[in-house]
Amino acid sequence: MILLRSLRRHALPLGLAGALFWSAPAHAEPLQTDTVKVSASRVEKELLDVPMAVSVVTEEQIKLSPAATVGGILQDVPGVQVVNSGAQGLKRISIRGESPNRVLILIDGQKIAENKSMDGSALLVDPAMIERIEVIKGPASVLYGSEAMGGVVNIITKKGGTKPIQGQITTSYNGSTRGFDESLSLYGGYEGLKYRVTGANTYQHNLSTPDGEAQHSRFKQQSGSAFLSYDFSPHFTAGGLYEQFYSEILAGDTSSPKFFVDISPWERKKAAVFAEIKDMTSFLPRLRLDAFWQHNRKKMLNHVEQKTQVPISVSVLSDNYADNKNEQWGASLQSDWAIGENNYLITGYEFNRDGLDAKSDSISDTTRKPTPFMTVKTLTDSHYKYKGYMDTHALYALMESKLPWDFTLSYGVRQTWVSSHMGTAEGWQHKISSTPPSPTSGSIDAGATGNTWESNPVFNVSLMWQGIQDLTLRAGFSQGFRAPNLQEKYVISNMGGSTTYPNQDLKPEKSNTWELGARYYAHGLSLDVTGFYTVADDYITSMQIGTNQAHYQNVSKAKTHGVEFSAGYDLPFGFTPYIDVTWMKREFNNDKYKTWKTGTPEWTGRTGVRALYPVNDSLDIIGDVYIRFASKTEQESGADRIIYSNDAWTTANAMLGVKFGSEKQYAVVGEVLNIFNEKYAIGTGTAIYEPGVHANIKVSVEF
Repeated sequence: MILLRSLRRHALPLGLAGALFWSAPAHAEPLQTDTVKVSASRVEKELLDVPMAVSVVTEEQIKLSPAATVGGILQDVPGVQVVNSGAQGLKRISIRGESPNRVLILIDGQKIAENKSMDGSALLVDPAMIERIEVIKGPASVLYGSEAMGGVVNIITKKGGTKPIQGQITTSYNGSTRGFDESLSLYGGYEGLKYRVTGANTYQHNLSTPDGEAQHSRFKQQSGSAFLSYDFSPHFTAGGLYEQFYSEILAGDTSSPKFFVDISPWERKKAAVFAEIKDMTSFLPRLRLDAFWQHNRKKMLNHVEQKTQVPISVSVLSDNYADNKNEQWGASLQSDWAIGENNYLITGYEFNRDGLDAKSDSISDTTRKPTPFMTVKTLTDSHYKYKGYMDTHALYALMESKLPWDFTLSYGVRQTWVSSHMGTAEGWQHKISSTPPSPTSGSIDAGATGNTWESNPVFNVSLMWQGIQDLTLRAGFSQGFRAPNLQEKYVISNMGGSTTYPNQDLKPEKSNTWELGARYYAHGLSLDVTGFYTVADDYITSMQIGTNQAHYQNVSKAKTHGVEFSAGYDLPFGFTPYIDVTWMKREFNNDKYKTWKTGTPEWTGRTGVRALYPVNDSLDIIGDVYIRFASKTEQESGADRIIYSNDAWTTANAMLGVKFGSEKQYAVVGEVLNIFNEKYAIGTGTAIYEPGVHANIKVSVEF
């Protein structure tokens, strides 16, 4: 036991020192940039040629991961923090310290809208549907528009195959929740026809942590998708897809066992079509049209029980119900232009309508005892109704110019117009008090109706140098913005016993980022490092205006700087020591005070040694022994500047698996996580603890 405690105490410094000595990579297999293609710059390129900080989670990594959610797959990407929002089934993404509502979530380049949320868009897709995930770190609003201040998570789903009939079956077991995850895919391709049909299901029970079972943490997901495309000629392809995702999620926290959030259901439906023409002429390499419809519905119960004794005894039982529907329609047209031999221009137009149809009900039962001999009971029943939409139009242009001496200059601009309209904002309340015993009813303040308009230009520019083979050096500047959503402008929010009022005069949030970076992939060495500095202004924050009352205002700003570092080296016999580490500092200023205590850990990362040993042509053995770590987090919050904190943590983990068969089409992977049963939470406040020591296993079969 003394040895185990010593290993736990020194795991972080020893792991860092060892990983820095070996200079290692973060990939299950050696990274070959001629096979890792990314579309982050809106045109498919090799990773070495992308002029921004991008991490890619490949199809092979997803196939070998037993994670039941996309958040579990993304947790080790440098610069990324997965926020569980008090629930294992509800993962949101923070990039470079920016909150999840400043990170754009895309599925096949089309965003998931969340117009009535203070937490940002959730990851409403099953890992079984995903081909790869591209994570752009830093503002990407020139490329993708509003909300891409911290970065972008673009989830690219699986499409067709290479043979007439193919398939994949997977099943996994998660020991921390005693839950199973299953999926089945049928897909193929024949003479220009490509298709895929996928179904997936998962059910996870309450999470087991070192602090015991986490109440209100179970969830289930069911999803299905269908894709079909046809190559009418070598130059013209058209197709479409349909996706459906259904989930039921419970959320809670560590400090209030009688508080919980029940989201049943949270579902997403999407239909999309596309048409693409390639190599029409020598100067028009590509023309692509996309259109989609998406429906997102969330039904939620927020249950709160509170008791105070000072200065008088007060007991409050509150149930807040919400039924939010987001209806989206969108279309985009992009054309690529080859201007001479040294210039490549991308131009495009995008339209998106985000419609909101929301209803909420709040039932509050309050008991007060002003004196030991007097009790006052008040029952309040409130109802709210909202209906509105946001229309977004955008024009963008990005140019890449080859310069002398192996330099490449990339520069772009996007002009965005956002029109917000709220046609219905109604409220009604019925109140019954025992003293005096007389009910009252009538309309109440529900927010506001009206129309607002924003116009916002953003720019980016980067310079790359590739004068040495397999090496890219880059420097860049990029801007980001986020337009206020319908909730912040028009909707009164009643959750958790407090009320937040909207503000139609809100301006878009803005940010500027400067980056320096380098990539190198050759001779067994992989290296990717980025230093960044971001200044963000006009943050929209709910400022306290009274007891349990707040108001949205553009009063906050932040400065963030840091370094993201990934490295590795392929040793003989298939061993690969590696490291992924992020160092980051963030200062927050809300015009009342400045603080470095922003809930951002200064150090996060993963380091270890992976192995890929090919026994013969039909058998590979894979393994990974590693630690995950994060430094202490502190967050200063509220008018009274309360500090929430979580201790530093380090976990030890191990994975072992085999791939076998004539085409290595069978895979069995087992892992033991948090071997020393470390008690820790990600983020700050009262988030639930992460899983204790547990084992997972995943089996997949391809045919």
